[in-house]
Amino acid sequence: MHSETFKLVPPRDEALFPLILSFWPSSDALLIPRTSDGRVLFAIPWMGATLLGTTDTARTDVPIEPRPTTAEVDFILQEIGAYLQRKPRRSDIKSLWAGLRPLVRPSRHANRAVSAVSREHAIEVSPSGLVSVTGGKWTTYRLMAEQVLSASVKAGLLTAKPGSTVHLPLLGASRDTGHRLGDAPGYHLYGSEQAVVKSLPGAAHWLAPGVSEAMVRFAARHEYARTVEDVLARRARLLFLDAAAARQAAPLVGDVLMQELGRDPEVAAFEALCGQYLA
Repeated sequence: MHSETFKLVPPRDEALFPLILSFWPSSDALLIPRTSDGRVLFAIPWMGATLLGTTDTARTDVPIEPRPTTAEVDFILQEIGAYLQRKPRRSDIKSLWAGLRPLVRPSRHANRAVSAVSREHAIEVSPSGLVSVTGGKWTTYRLMAEQVLSASVKAGLLTAKPGSTVHLPLLGASRDTGHRLGDAPGYHLYGSEQAVVKSLPGAAHWLAPGVSEAMVRFAARHEYARTVEDVLARRARLLFLDAAAARQAAPLVGDVLMQELGRDPEVAAFEALCGQYLA
């Protein structure tokens, strides 16, 4: 059994696709492998908008809602402008945000610069049998889970069994190949659960682009949504697509949640949060 000491280093503030543009000349993504300062820049069509990013800035604090700096926004606009027929302006931005990436540095690389620290996750099995996972990201969670199980089996903590989730679709997954990642949100995102969502009251009543009354009811009844933020940020993604539209829709979503749950849907708190996502 191999055990190694890891050290958490200060988080990196990454404007992870913070700029959502209302225009894009293609349905394909664009990768700029080397910007003026040597970083990588992406432009990715996503749910009817275009995501731009990323940046990489060291931080000494850990805010609950990190926000891209003016310098980060200006940098991304300037860099992507060199590849478009019309340079994007701040008025084109529908929403902007940043995230904190946790980094982990093995003790043997204690003197390595933060910029050289791997963005991958690390798995440690302690002598007591505690299995810890540090670093990493949500998009690789299934790989991380598989590797955690493998490490546990290797350490004698679990009995090896054939994997059963490699081809197991997630709840609501669809084999429909008629939609692309860049398509505007709609009922197709619910995959195999579309019929259930459309059977609820308000299926034809749209509260905001891509958000119907039925979707809100489904979120409350089947997805454990309790607040407007749960719906418009974590179930639908409107906050990240169009912060102004999300704020405008908040009272309507709140009314439906009140009908479903009979509790405060926290409309005012979400409206204040939207202000942090406006350009």
